[in-house]
Amino acid sequence: MELSWLKTFITAAEEGNFRRTADRLHVAQSTVTLHIQNIEDKLETQLFDRVGRSVQLNPTGLGFLQYAKTILENYNESIEYVARRLQGYQETIKISVATVVATTYLPSWIREFRKMSPETEFSIEVTDSSSVISSVINQECDIGIGRIPVVQEQIECIELYNDPIVLVGPHGVGVLNERVLSTNDIFHENLLFTYNHPLYWDDLLFQLRQHVSNVRTMKVSKVHVSVEWIKEGMGISFLPLSTVKDQVEKGYIDIIPFPYFSLPSAHTYILTRKNQNQTIYSFIELISKEEFSFKREQL
Repeated sequence: MELSWLKTFITAAEEGNFRRTADRLHVAQSTVTLHIQNIEDKLETQLFDRVGRSVQLNPTGLGFLQYAKTILENYNESIEYVARRLQGYQETIKISVATVVATTYLPSWIREFRKMSPETEFSIEVTDSSSVISSVINQECDIGIGRIPVVQEQIECIELYNDPIVLVGPHGVGVLNERVLSTNDIFHENLLFTYNHPLYWDDLLFQLRQHVSNVRTMKVSKVHVSVEWIKEGMGISFLPLSTVKDQVEKGYIDIIPFPYFSLPSAHTYILTRKNQNQTIYSFIELISKEEFSFKREQL
């Protein structure tokens, strides 16, 4: 059975029409019909029910579809494997990482490790911290880097760094009509974007409301969205310093003095299953070094 037949079969199953299948694959409709007939002859059974100009999988076809997809996926993976080896790669580290880490420290970590181990390649899945945990538990990645710790016997959880939380707003947020605003006034003049971090918001809001009345909030679930909206002058937020440091240095965002109570830190964790290979542990060792993982003196 040829791979081109399987590709045609899978496409026809998705399209439900041989003409559209032919257009999508850039072949003649007669070629589509021939490929489907060849598969059905090999299997000695029909896979589609013909309904007018449309086709739909029968129960046997539905079952075979999953096997056809697996065959093509395995073939493509094998080709990629050989191509990586020809490029000099010997190992792949699969990382599931929270967006806030992927957009700050991860690029420099990978760049540094590739100097030490150029034969190692990386596969990166950028997601939220909850999904990072799921990826590690379900063995979909070698390393997870996120903001939520895990306590499970089969998982190693290493605290990577603490990121101070700061109150930030758009540039010039502390001045209104040439009048310098107090922190209390800033809260009354601006929306507070909340819940863009998975852990610290409940306690922080509870404490904040003991000091500032009538705080107006808006839930914005992604840190990078909060940052962009703050730059546009739409509100203020409490965010990890690493996520706004660059924007502060460029003058797009201001750090607002916060006198009411000590703000928390956002913790970042490395998660991995126990008994990994040496390459994975070498990468973890590199990014765990205090002088490399988080240079506090530069913040």
